[in-house]
Amino acid sequence: MKVSETSACYEKLAQKIYGEILTLQGVENIDVRHNVKIKGKSGVEHQIDVFWEYKYAGIVHRVLIECKHYGHAVSLLHVRNLHGLTTDIPNSTGIIVTTVGFQSGAKEYADFYEMGLKLIRKPRGEDWDGCIQIVNIQMKLLRNHYLDFKLEFDGKDQETREIAEKDPSVMSVNSTEIVVRDEGHEPCAFNLWLDRHVSVGSDGFGVESQKTLIPENSYLVTPDNRELKLGRVVVTYMSTQFDKDLEIDAMNLVEAVLQDFSSGEVEHMHHKNA
Repeated sequence: MKVSETSACYEKLAQKIYGEILTLQGVENIDVRHNVKIKGKSGVEHQIDVFWEYKYAGIVHRVLIECKHYGHAVSLLHVRNLHGLTTDIPNSTGIIVTTVGFQSGAKEYADFYEMGLKLIRKPRGEDWDGCIQIVNIQMKLLRNHYLDFKLEFDGKDQETREIAEKDPSVMSVNSTEIVVRDEGHEPCAFNLWLDRHVSVGSDGFGVESQKTLIPENSYLVTPDNRELKLGRVVVTYMSTQFDKDLEIDAMNLVEAVLQDFSSGEVEHMHHKNA
């Protein structure tokens, strides 16, 4: 099965993979471009599927990557053509990437002239030999369901009294609109504030419970950003728990594998949405 539908998509996938390799290895990347035209020493302009230029140990390296989105093995002809490009373009090396493989003559020629033959293909189960491919996670999910509440404001706080006297409507609050700020924290929705102050399961699970909170420095934030200091919060809630099993298959996270054709070594795994 091919890793992309079209040759252009396959070339762009190769561009992404080699860009990722540069980032991971900490090499000073100059450029990784798709569909580049470069003029050689002969004066002839060549089209390169992926042009990779980087600096290592103070030396600029150029890698010409040809992508063969084939359903069959790549022949010697294509390897010879790439060798011609590296001869005409100074300080360059060549790599051919394909989906299936290479004919024997192509491999022998590439090995002699130190050209890279790579596969960019779909992941297979054996890619994880000696590694963990499937991880099973058993989770216990706990949460509070808030059924009812009652707010009382701090009548000793002068600013709260003044706001309430000028605008009594601010004392009428709806649970979907409440925003609360603890001193030293950013404002948050009321249910998130309750999660911070009400321990899950402290009174058991599946039973209706009530808790009285007397916060030290917590404030209800009005829509126009006025703050009323809370004196007491009485909340009715129920804690629940349930088990959930999760299986993570590493193969489902990987879109493509870069493999060296000669050694069989997997050199890079390109993750989906990367």
